[in-house]
Parts: sequence; structure tokens; C-alpha cells
Amino acid sequence: MRICYWTPNAGGGAGKYEHYLPREIERLGNEVKIYRRPRGLAGNPLTLRLFYKSDGDIVHATTQTLSIYSYPKPERFVVTVHDIYSRHRSFASCVKRFLIKKTLKRADVVITTSDFTKKEVEEQVKISGGKIRVIPEGIDTSLYKPMDKKECRRKLGLDVDKKYILVVSSNLPHKRMDIVRAVLKEIRRSAEDVLLLKAGYGQGLEEEGVINVGFIPEEKMPILYNAADVLLHTSEYEGFGMPALEALACGVPVVISTCTPLSAELRPYARYVDLSGDYIRNFVEGIFDALEKGVDKSVIEIAQRKFSWKEIAKKTQAVYEELT
Repeated sequence: MRICYWTPNAGGGAGKYEHYLPREIERLGNEVKIYRRPRGLAGNPLTLRLFYKSDGDIVHATTQTLSIYSYPKPERFVVTVHDIYSRHRSFASCVKRFLIKKTLKRADVVITTSDFTKKEVEEQVKISGGKIRVIPEGIDTSLYKPMDKKECRRKLGLDVDKKYILVVSSNLPHKRMDIVRAVLKEIRRSAEDVLLLKAGYGQGLEEEGVINVGFIPEEKMPILYNAADVLLHTSEYEGFGMPALEALACGVPVVISTCTPLSAELRPYARYVDLSGDYIRNFVEGIFDALEKGVDKSVIEIAQRKFSWKEIAKKTQAVYEELT
């Protein structure tokens, strides 16, 4: 089978998806052609439809924004939706969201990375659930695995005797760094040996007790996860929640908001906090509990087995075969 990928040249979870999935699909015996959006003027939205060609048995747009370029529609068209949230409220962004919702309906199959996003697509885009397949994002299991904690801390220049909370997130408003600050302040009232490691797009936090680690390349992220005692994720909106999966695969407990839609296999291993009521206290209690008890190690095997990119590729291959 010949698979033609349209990719946005993205970062974050969408960037990992466009990098790993085609590689694993090719290893399953398919012929793969990738059209990765050029940077700069060459990536002008007005000319991208000429760039994104439809020369495959299947055309797969690896993120929802690329559905806009489906005129004329490829014969067999798959679109992956990571989420349909937008923080922008300008006229141009409203037009873009309108076009995405219209053109997503042209897809023969929509892949969503969580049940939460599937529900959003059904309700907001009015696409039938029978047209949607839920396939999560994956992890590189050769990278994300347990490592010696003290050695990882030494590599990062950290004190091996301290306790570390890790936050992997941008500083966008919906990520709720205000909660992170309040939680850290409350924890350090009684535990000054607890510090916070801040990563994510090279963005930092100016707060006592915070170590801003700057930009960490993908190959070194497992060292950062393994150096931590607990991952804190406070976002009020997530399409998938990649940092939680990566942390659990490394054997690091997670304390996350109920807005993070972890797959069913991983939910029992997370400490959830609802962003209502006394959520600061609940986050603090969850973190202290995680620092004391750690994580059930059986989650490592689940993450490694069910969320490898090889496994994700097999499920995606099944979708392609439905269409041919």
C-alpha cells in the first residue's frame, strides 16, 4: 500500500506523531511518501494545496488543520484530530476553526487520540461516531523507560538528595501555571527540600524553588522524567496528555487534572484532581501521597506494550485497510 502523509512540521505531541507514525507504517511493508510543510514563505497557506499532493492509495493528514487543503478531496482521506481547542480569538483564527470544522467532514475516517476528543468531534463538528476511530499517540519505548534516578540527577546537575516535582508544559493560560505556583508555594511551607523542575518549549517560571531547565531535546527527556519524583499536570484542557504517558512509562507517578484524558488502561495509575472546590489542597495532598508511595510498577509494562509506536501503527494500518 502507498501512504501519502501531509504533515505540518509541528512540535509537541503532533510533532512526535508526524515523525514516528510514518516510520512505523513503512516498517509494516508500506510505501510511504511524506509532504512536510516547508518553513518560511514556502509554507504560505495560499499555495499549500499545490504542495500537498495526493499520490497514494491513502492520504493521511496528521493533524486537523491540514483538512483545509482537501480540495479537491483525495480519493481515500484520513485525518487525525489531536484536539479542536484554540486559544486564539482573532477574526482569522475564527475563520480557520470554521474551515477546519467544515473540511473535517470530507474525511473518510477521522482518527482521534482520545475518547474525549472523539466526543468533541461528534458534538462540535457533527461527525458520526461510526466514522471516528480512537487511536492514542505513542511513545518511543527505546527512550521512555525507567533509569537510575541518582545517575539521571547527576547528568542534569541536580542534588541527588532533594525531592523534585516535574512540570512539562507551555505557559499558555489554559495550562494553569497559576495553579503550579500556588501548589509549589503550599508544599514548600512544610517541605523546603521539594523543588520544581520546569520544562516545556523552553519556557520557565520565575518563582522561589523553581529550576528552569530550558529546552530539552527529545532524546534527553527520559533523563528528566527519571530524575523527578512526581509529574504535576494542571491543564484545564488536553486532547491527550503526552507528558503523563511518558512519565508513567518511566515509572514516575503523575498528579493531574481531570481534564487530562488518559486512556482507560492508564487511568487507574494516575492521581486525579478536579479543578473545582479546594483543588490547590487536593493537588498538594496528591503530590505528598505520590512522594510517599510512588507508582504501581505494573503501569510501566502497560505503557511500553500498549503505547509503543509499533502498536499505534498496527491500529492505524487497520484503518487504512478498511478503506482499500
